[in-house]
Amino acid sequence: MPNFLTRWRERRSLATPSPDFRALFSTGPTESGSIVTADTALSVPAVFSCVQVLSQDVARTPIRLRRKTAPDTYEDAVDHPLYEILHDLANPEMTAYQFKSLMQWQLLSYGRAYAEIVRVDGRVVALWPLDAAAMTVDRDAQRRKRWTYAGGGTPYVWTFDASAPPIFELTSETPLTRCREIIGTALATHSYLAKFFSNGARPAGILTAAGAIGDDTAKRLRDYWSANYGGSKNAGKVPVLDSGLTFTPISSNNTDAQLTESLKALSTAICGAFRVPPWKAGLMESTNYSNMESGELSYVTSTLDPWFANWEEALRRDLLTTRQYGSFTVAFDRQALVRNDIKSITASLQSGIQNGYLSQNDARKAIGLNPIPDGNVYMVNSALAPVGGVPHVA
Repeated sequence: MPNFLTRWRERRSLATPSPDFRALFSTGPTESGSIVTADTALSVPAVFSCVQVLSQDVARTPIRLRRKTAPDTYEDAVDHPLYEILHDLANPEMTAYQFKSLMQWQLLSYGRAYAEIVRVDGRVVALWPLDAAAMTVDRDAQRRKRWTYAGGGTPYVWTFDASAPPIFELTSETPLTRCREIIGTALATHSYLAKFFSNGARPAGILTAAGAIGDDTAKRLRDYWSANYGGSKNAGKVPVLDSGLTFTPISSNNTDAQLTESLKALSTAICGAFRVPPWKAGLMESTNYSNMESGELSYVTSTLDPWFANWEEALRRDLLTTRQYGSFTVAFDRQALVRNDIKSITASLQSGIQNGYLSQNDARKAIGLNPIPDGNVYMVNSALAPVGGVPHVA
């Protein structure tokens, strides 16, 4: 396996550093003393929640390959081989949900995600995700883009081919590198809290002897006290003192309120970096049903929609041929994420049927029901007559 430093084959300025260059110099300690990597950052509950929520929401949103049949008119291309790969089964071992979840997780963790595109006779037959941490991207002597993968021992190399790209690639900035300081502070706070309960004696204070004692005796007393009354597992034990020993408790300046407020503020800031509503990460303060419902729509349009656009454009770029590019489009079904109460859904569909822009079958499809005979007729509110069949009124 090549040395990490030998992967820097492409010359870059400091203004546009390579991903490996950024990764090397972003793993040092933060101002809090914590080292922030993808693995350590995910040990912070707020970070894990945000990454998990975004990965799951992207994964559960169906991707549809759509064929253009007329200007501004598309239909699902269910007969195209790529439709099944994007919608149902990415490869023989992974569902589309598993594939999207893994790719989005790596994109949020490393700022990049890769999958090998397997083609047979020019047709895409499978997408296999690759470990982003083991991938190096540079350019060869002819300035062609090159991917080098060292995840399986023997390096694999792919060279860019515009007619059949070998790698499906997603890239984006990630808060794990841009917001290292706030995540490092959260790591330090959690570490401090854990050590406080691990090392703090219960009760905590000073042991005082009636007279002078030697170093061996002091060490023996300290070890005995730590073993029997130190740590959270010994909390509440009642010590029995003899030989003139007295115990003076010391109150802690580490109040529960201060810790709770600090952790809450850090978690809220991390959610803001990921643009995830705090209530999705378990922060339920100042949250009620009404603002959660409106916040869900805002979350889809302002947080998820940019991720969807990133995926859609990358899928079109890497999976569609030049001839297919103008005839097909790839789109996430955003409506699958919008869930209203049954009363609002019924009122909306009823309005659509009465005003002629929805048929009965359109409405049935929206709520998961099968079509009915003669259900594709579009009606208007005037006695529910067919569109175009309303008598002329003088």
